[in-house]
Amino acid sequence: MPFLTEQELRERRPTFGRRFNNILSEERGAEVTVFLSHSHHDRGLVEGLIALLDGLGIKIYVDWNDTEMPRVTNRETAEKIKEQIKRKMLFMILATDRALNSKWVPWEVGIGDQVKGEEFILLIPVADPSGRFPGNEYLQLYNHMTFENQGVDWSRSRFRILSRKEEDTGSFGDFLRGIKTKR
Repeated sequence: MPFLTEQELRERRPTFGRRFNNILSEERGAEVTVFLSHSHHDRGLVEGLIALLDGLGIKIYVDWNDTEMPRVTNRETAEKIKEQIKRKMLFMILATDRALNSKWVPWEVGIGDQVKGEEFILLIPVADPSGRFPGNEYLQLYNHMTFENQGVDWSRSRFRILSRKEEDTGSFGDFLRGIKTKR
C-alpha cells in the first residue's frame, strides 16, 4: 500500500518558504477547514504536507501557527485545541511514530472522534524508512489517505481515500466534495 513517507514530505518542505493558500489564518471564505493533529517534533513533515496539499481547496489549521495559543502548554491550550477541533469541518491526523507516541495526538484523536465522528476523520499514515506503517489498532476505525508517487495513472488522483475496510472510495477531491455536502 503506497503511504506517504517522511522522505517525500521532507522533499516538499523547501517550497514551504513561499506563501501557501491553504494555511488557515482566517476561516472566512474557506470551503473546507481542517484541524491537523501532529507531533510538534514533525514540524518539517507538517510543512511538507501543507506544501503537498496546497491548492486542493482546504484550509489547514496547525496550532503553532495560532498567535492566540499560549507559549507554554496548559489548561488553556487544551481548551483552545478542543474548540478548534469542534470548529473545523475535518479532523486529519499526520500519523508518524512521534505523533502516535505523543501525549497530545491520542487525546486529540479522542476529542475528534467524539465531536466529529468517524466520517469526518482522515488518517494520513506516514511510513517509516522501511516503507512500513505500524499504526495503532484504533486508527483502523478511520478512512485513510494513500499517495501514489511513481507510475501513477494521471487520469486518477494520486491522493486516494481508502475506507476502514481498505476499499478505494475515490480521490481526495471526491472525499472533500462529500465533506462539503454533508455539512
